[in-house]
Amino acid sequence: MEGNGERPALTGDPREDALAWFVRLESGDADPADRRAFADWLARDPAHRREYDRLAGVWDDLDRVPDPRQGPRREPRQGPRRITRAPRAAPTRRRFLAYGMAGGAAACAAGLGGTVAMTAWAGDIRTATGERRTATLDDGSVVNLDAGSALAVDFSPAERRVRLIDGRARFVAAPDPGRPFVVACAGGELATSGATLILHRQPESAVAAVEEGTAVLTVGTAPPVQLLAGHCRSYGLGGLGGLGGPGGPGPLMPDGVAAETAWRQGRLVFQGQPLDAVIADLNRYHPARILLWDRPLAELRVDGSVDVTRPDAALNAITRILPVRTLHPVPGLVIIRSA
Repeated sequence: MEGNGERPALTGDPREDALAWFVRLESGDADPADRRAFADWLARDPAHRREYDRLAGVWDDLDRVPDPRQGPRREPRQGPRRITRAPRAAPTRRRFLAYGMAGGAAACAAGLGGTVAMTAWAGDIRTATGERRTATLDDGSVVNLDAGSALAVDFSPAERRVRLIDGRARFVAAPDPGRPFVVACAGGELATSGATLILHRQPESAVAAVEEGTAVLTVGTAPPVQLLAGHCRSYGLGGLGGLGGPGGPGPLMPDGVAAETAWRQGRLVFQGQPLDAVIADLNRYHPARILLWDRPLAELRVDGSVDVTRPDAALNAITRILPVRTLHPVPGLVIIRSA
């Protein structure tokens, strides 16, 4: 049905058939007979129009929103640059397609099985798709920001606070025993007087790791947990894969620090990650937006290592090892659905 001149085969499921018609009509090959058949399909059942309008509405929203994928992709910066505080610009909106944040994230997500997540794309430092950046903060701390990431800096005389809004970052906190360095992310805080930390925000959890030194991880009302050099834990809505209990830190993740720093060598490493978290990471490097169409796919597990310069190869591998297939209905959109 993708540009082959054939009318889409309908299944009788309004959601599935809406997707089939969307692919056909957006392919550029639809003829007047297709459009008449589509109009007849819409008229047969109010659910048909409801499902199609929800899908088309999501795509229209994406067309109206600036996206960091537009424009030429930049190579990772090689040298650090110093960041000083400036008046914060008015926030822009970045909407990326992945599996929904906890609870579905948006009203239109209900019509797509909770597949749309919207993230505020705002911060003192941010990177575009495929871009990595090194920045030096006012206190001398150094931040390595992964692609598609954003953070806000709020230093005061009492503490040095940074909020990771999206993506992943590595922090080399300058020693200051009298003023802790605190990174807030997804309802948790990682605090230190001087250490090398990694925070990684995922769709329904976050990962905290300590490369050097020590830090304290606090999540909600759970008791604080000390992280030593080489320690890595997930936390959030059930922790990574539900291992941490509701909101609390999960168990230590073997080789977690190595996996969370591999992006600095140009690789993404997945260790039993749910597919929604994998897609969220790929969306930060892939020039198209990737959408998980079927809700149950989110919990499929992925192990492997991905070259960040070849995100399409990662998608091909996913379709080989998991019961999924990809659709490319329009330029800039990849839909992953059940095979």
